[in-house]
This record gives sequence, structure tokens and C-alpha cells, in this order.
Amino acid sequence: MKRLLFIACAALVTLLPVRAFAQPTHVDSPKATIFVTQDLNVGAVTLLPGEYKFQCRMFDHKTFLVVTSAENGKEIVRVPCVREKLDAKVTDSEFRALTGRDGSKQLTSVRIKGEVVAHRLLD
Repeated sequence: MKRLLFIACAALVTLLPVRAFAQPTHVDSPKATIFVTQDLNVGAVTLLPGEYKFQCRMFDHKTFLVVTSAENGKEIVRVPCVREKLDAKVTDSEFRALTGRDGSKQLTSVRIKGEVVAHRLLD
């Protein structure tokens, strides 16, 4: 009986690495609530000042930064992004933006608290 139990346990242990290998390589990031203080261009959409939720998600094997309204959860914009590894864990959620010649702000990346990656928007 002990021998049969040992064989069953050994078989399960050998299957664990195969099961772990089959896991998806990208997990959706947590949602980060960020307050935007001035107009911010995200893709083709301009976010007005206010509170928004940012999350990196995967759809059809492609990674996107999804911005939703903090009030009603409605999706506002979805833009392609890539993950870039950082040297340290992000301590506060924040976004990075470039300022154009006309003074407009264009979102370039989002960092979400607790992660060790930046979500950089693709051009």
C-alpha cells in the first residue's frame, strides 16, 4: 500500500513542471487608479482631468494598456503596449508623458504599484 502511494505521489510530482510550463506567460496587471491633472493624449483619445483606472491586459495574444473611467468602469481607450523590466519594484502608481511643442501631453508609459515592469505604449 505504501509503495502504491509513493508511486502515485512520484507521478504527480513529475507532472508539476509540465503543468507549470503550460501556464500563460502574461498575467493581467492590477488596476491602478491615477488622477490626471490636465488633458492627456492616450492613443487617439484625449483624457480630460479626472480619475481613471489603468490596467495592462492581454487580448488575442497581444498586450494592451486599457484605460477605464473610475466612475462607471466604462472602457475609454485601449492601446498596444509592451512590458519593460525595471530594476526595482514600483512604490507608487504613476504615468510618464512627453510634452509636445503645442504643450499637449502624450502618454508614453504607466508604472503600477507593486510591479517590477513599466507598461510602455507602442507608437
